[in-house]
Amino acid sequence: MSLFSWLSTVGTSKEMDDDTQNKVRLSNYLTVSFIVIIIAYSIICFFVAPEIFYYCLAGLGLYLINLLMSYLGFHRVTRIGSSLFPPLVIAMLQAVIMQEGDLPIKETYAFQVVACLIPFTVFDIRKVGYWLPPFLVAFSLVLFVEDLNAVFAIEFDNQIFQETWLRWAIVGGAVAIGIFLIVFLKYLNLLQFSRAKELLAEIEKENQNAAEKENALKKTLEDLETAQKEEQKRNWQTTGLAEIGNLLRVESELDSLTDKIIAYIVKYMKANQGALYLLDDQSNSEHPELYIKSAYAYERKKRLAERVMPGEGLVGQCFLEKDFIYLTDVPDGFITIRSGLGDANPKSILITPMLVNEEIYGVFEVASFNEFEEYQIDFMMELGENIAMTLNNFKVNEKTKKLLDETQEQSEQLRSQEEEMRQNMEELQATQEEQERQQKELLQKIEVVQGEKQAALDTIAKLER
Repeated sequence: MSLFSWLSTVGTSKEMDDDTQNKVRLSNYLTVSFIVIIIAYSIICFFVAPEIFYYCLAGLGLYLINLLMSYLGFHRVTRIGSSLFPPLVIAMLQAVIMQEGDLPIKETYAFQVVACLIPFTVFDIRKVGYWLPPFLVAFSLVLFVEDLNAVFAIEFDNQIFQETWLRWAIVGGAVAIGIFLIVFLKYLNLLQFSRAKELLAEIEKENQNAAEKENALKKTLEDLETAQKEEQKRNWQTTGLAEIGNLLRVESELDSLTDKIIAYIVKYMKANQGALYLLDDQSNSEHPELYIKSAYAYERKKRLAERVMPGEGLVGQCFLEKDFIYLTDVPDGFITIRSGLGDANPKSILITPMLVNEEIYGVFEVASFNEFEEYQIDFMMELGENIAMTLNNFKVNEKTKKLLDETQEQSEQLRSQEEEMRQNMEELQATQEEQERQQKELLQKIEVVQGEKQAALDTIAKLER
C-alpha cells in the first residue's frame, strides 16, 4: 500500500457505514492533496518570496493537524477542517501577497470558488448544520479578502506573483482540485449507485431467502399438521381396535358379541346402519352361505333372516374377492336409512371381509350419510382380521367342545356297556356256579344210585347163589 493510499484511509474503520467511510476518505484525499499543493507553494515561496514562507508553513500545520484529527477519530472535526482550511489558507495567502494599492489576484478566486464547494462534498446535503457554516465562512472570505489584507500588512516585492506562469499554476491547481472534486463526487455517486444495486440485490436475495424460509416454514407446518392428522388417525384406529379387543376378551357368547360389535362399529365410524354376516359352512359344506348374524338400525326385521350365496350381490362378491368394496354412488332404493322423520339413501356403503390367513369368516356392511376415509377403511380391514381370529377361536372352541362332549358321551356309553358286561359276567358266573353245584349234586345222586344199583346187584347175586 502506497503512502498516499494509507493516508487516505486514516481514521476509517469497518464499523462505519459505506457513506461515512467515503466521506472520511474524501476528507483525507482533500487534506493530503492540499498538503501536497501547499508544500509545492511553500517551496516556491521559499525561493521567490521568503516573507510569506512561514505563512505557508502555518497553512501546512493546519492540514497536518486536520489529518491527525482524522487519525484520532474526530471525523466531523476533520471534515469541518477540510471545509474551512482551504478557503481560510487561500484567503490568508492572498491577503499576505497583496500589497497596499494592489488589486487581488483574480486567479486565486478560482481556488476560493472551488473551496466553497468542499462542504457539499464532505457532508450529506441533508445535514445543513454541518455544511452551511463552512460554506458561509468560505463565501465570506471571498467577499472580504481586502479587509483581511489589512490584517496582514506585509511589505515585500510581490512582482513574482504577477508572472503569467505563476498565475497559470494557481489556476491549474484550482482546476486540478475542482476536477478532483468532480471526479470523486462522480466516483461517490457510482459507489452509491453500485451500493444501491448491491443493497437491492441483497434485499431481493433476502426477500427470496425469506420467501424460501416462509415456504419451508409453511411446508414444515403442513408436514407437522399432516403428521398430527396421521397421528390422530393412528390413535383413532388404535383406540377402536383396543376397545373392540376388550369386547372380544370379555364376551364369551357369540350372539351378544356380534350385537355389541356391529353397534360399536356403526357408532365409532359415525355411520348410520350396519350388518354383520357370518359364514354358515355347517349346513352345506360344499356350498357355504352367509347369513346376517347381527344388524344395527336396519329398516326391516326380516333382513335378519336374509342369506347370501358367495358371489351373490355385493356381500357375496366381497366374500369371493376377499377384499373391501366401497360405493359412493349408491343407487336409489339399494339401502334406505330410515328414522322417525323420514328415510333417505346413504351417501356411501363400505363392505369389508373378516379375513385371516386367506380364510374368510364373515363380512361387514356399513352405510353412512358421510363418505368414509382411507384410514377408516384400513381400520375396518384390520378389525375384520381381529374378529376373524376371534371367530376362528370360537369355531375351534366349539369343535373342541363338541369333540369333548362326544368323547364324554362315548365314555359314558363305554362305562354303561362295561357295567352291563360286568353284570352279565356276574350272572354268568352265578349260573356256572349253580350248574357246578347241580352237577355235583347230580354226580352225588348218580353215585348213590350206582351204589344202590351195585348193592341191588350184589343182593341179587347172593340170592341166585
